[in-house]
Amino acid sequence: MATRPGSVTLVAVLTYINGILNIIGGVIILLTRDQMAGSNSGAIGGITTAAIISILLGIVTVIVARGLLRGSSVSRVIVAVVMIIDIVNGVLMLFTLQLVSGTIQILWSALILILLFTRRANAFFAGR
Repeated sequence: MATRPGSVTLVAVLTYINGILNIIGGVIILLTRDQMAGSNSGAIGGITTAAIISILLGIVTVIVARGLLRGSSVSRVIVAVVMIIDIVNGVLMLFTLQLVSGTIQILWSALILILLFTRRANAFFAGR
C-alpha cells in the first residue's frame, strides 16, 4: 500500500479551500448580481446561473474532499469532474465580465487537477 504523497494532502486542503471559496463567492455574487449587471438586465440570468453553479459545486467539493485523504478513487473522480465543471464555470464567468474571478477559478481548478494526477498520486490511488 502506497503512502499518501504530499501532493494528495495538498490537493485535499486546496479542495476544501476551493469548496468554501465557491460557496462564499456564489453567495456574494447572488447578493450583488443587480449591481454587477448594471443596466444590462439580460446579464442577470447568466450571473445568477454562475452563482448557483458555484454554490452547488462548492458543497459537493467540501463533501468529497475528505475522501481524497483516505485514497478514495470515487472522491478523486468526483473532484476531477467538479474541477472540470468549475473550469467551465470560470469560462462562463469571463463571459459575464467577471474577469478576475473567472481567471482565478480556472487557474485554481487546473492546479488541483494537475496535482491530483501526478505519478505519485496515481500510485497512491491505485494502491487503495
